[in-house]
Amino acid sequence: KVDIIFADPPYNFEVQQFERLVDLVFQKDLLSLNGVFIIEHPIQTDLSSISNFVDSRKYGGSVFSFFGTA
Repeated sequence: KVDIIFADPPYNFEVQQFERLVDLVFQKDLLSLNGVFIIEHPIQTDLSSISNFVDSRKYGGSVFSFFGTA
């Protein structure tokens, strides 16, 4: 298990593809306790409806969405 996973998939991913990434990380139980999964994506893509979403931060035309367990 790891504390941080950072993914920078292609910007043309559909929301369903981002959701599949999140599902894989949590199904495979890859994060340690209080670990975080971060996905970089375009500002036009909203990932806040995906399970385990915690927060997002905007940086120019990019967004980092954070996923974890409460």
